[in-house]
Amino acid sequence: MAHMLERIGFIDETWLKTNMAKTTGWAPRGQRLVDHAPFGHWRTQTFVAALRHNRLDAPWVIDGAMNRVTFDTYVETQLAPTLSKGDVIILDNLSSHKSSCHPI
Repeated sequence: MAHMLERIGFIDETWLKTNMAKTTGWAPRGQRLVDHAPFGHWRTQTFVAALRHNRLDAPWVIDGAMNRVTFDTYVETQLAPTLSKGDVIILDNLSSHKSSCHPI
């Protein structure tokens, strides 16, 4: 039974919007607080990976939000090479996970 856990993986993603960075704050009297946006401008980055019972597989960071095209690219280029016959991957119901691609 324990060996069956080795066949299961969970995929999920999280994102970070740099416009959530704090750009205001306190400064000594008479001085102005100056700060900059991370990367020099506002943008979104997404991190996606497959969590296994003993490791993190196929970690990937993309510039921008996850959509169907980027998710399909992730599966084909990052996730699929880490899979073996009989592996089961579980993912949530995010619309970008729904694709008409052929099974791998």
